[in-house]
Amino acid sequence: MPEPYLVSGASGFAGRHLLEARDPGTAMLALVRDAAAWAALDWSAQLGNVVPVPGTVTGTDDWAGGLPRLAGIFHFAAVVRHSRIGAEELYATNVDGTLAMVRLAARHGCRVVMLSTSGTVGCFREPSATADENADFCEETVAGWPYYHSKIVAERRARALAAELGVELVFLRPPVLLGPGDHRFRSTANIVRMLRGRLPFLIRGGMHFVDVRDVIAAAWRAMETAQPRPVYHLPGLASSIEEFFAMVAAASGTAAPRRLLPYGLARRLAALDEWLGLRLRGEPLHVFPGPVIVEMASHYWGLSSLYAADDLGFVARDPLETLRDTVAWLRANHPEIRDSYLN
Repeated sequence: MPEPYLVSGASGFAGRHLLEARDPGTAMLALVRDAAAWAALDWSAQLGNVVPVPGTVTGTDDWAGGLPRLAGIFHFAAVVRHSRIGAEELYATNVDGTLAMVRLAARHGCRVVMLSTSGTVGCFREPSATADENADFCEETVAGWPYYHSKIVAERRARALAAELGVELVFLRPPVLLGPGDHRFRSTANIVRMLRGRLPFLIRGGMHFVDVRDVIAAAWRAMETAQPRPVYHLPGLASSIEEFFAMVAAASGTAAPRRLLPYGLARRLAALDEWLGLRLRGEPLHVFPGPVIVEMASHYWGLSSLYAADDLGFVARDPLETLRDTVAWLRANHPEIRDSYLN
């Protein structure tokens, strides 16, 4: 039997595409929290040659001992939560889980390809700014945003540990992933809101997205290429938030939000929603986006790459194709959107 690849975060958006895009003869181990929930996914049974491994990235002692020799590890698992509430769990998974995957790779003598984020380096106040693979972390900007900051800490500590243990570690930094197949409706959440008529306003800032299928093709090449670089950026289309939703409108035939809320007002409303919710029921009301989301929305996200095209053959497809495919998939699969669209 060929040595299998292990993928953490197998039941997520990127994990799904990684498994669906592999060569049919490639053996895979899918690290999942719950084997029954994995089996219940309508797409997992169609994969073939994928064996679920129940466990978590922070609990490797419970499951890693019985693994066969691994050909490589795709580390896609992460807690993506844009809030300062409950940040401890986020740091534990995103940092400690990454270090655990590096240690596991050292035991198996294999490479780790980790899906990080453009938000570690590419967050700016100016819409024209960009960051390539040689850019410094934008730690001062994102220090108060636990998800992006946890990814910076994970990258820094994992790189040091990989150097100590002799592990080949490759970071991929894409912006927001869009495309078909977001079965948890997380990456596509704001498109879902717009299609349902529940996105009443925007906050002036930027958006940067790339097609998940292009990122996954690059991830496989990063695993298979003989001498990968330590970091690759996978840029897509960077635009203003108004331009982005105008493109969604063109792809969907749905009117884009026209109201732009001033940042100061949005920030105060977000803080009030969080404060009232914590006082009344122990969590934000979620009537309004949280403070971290509002803060992030007022920034711009610029990314460029010096190496991805030459080394990985990475080319981002037409962004309108991505948005059309995203909208078509949501209309066919999201319960509320599907029912309203068919009616």
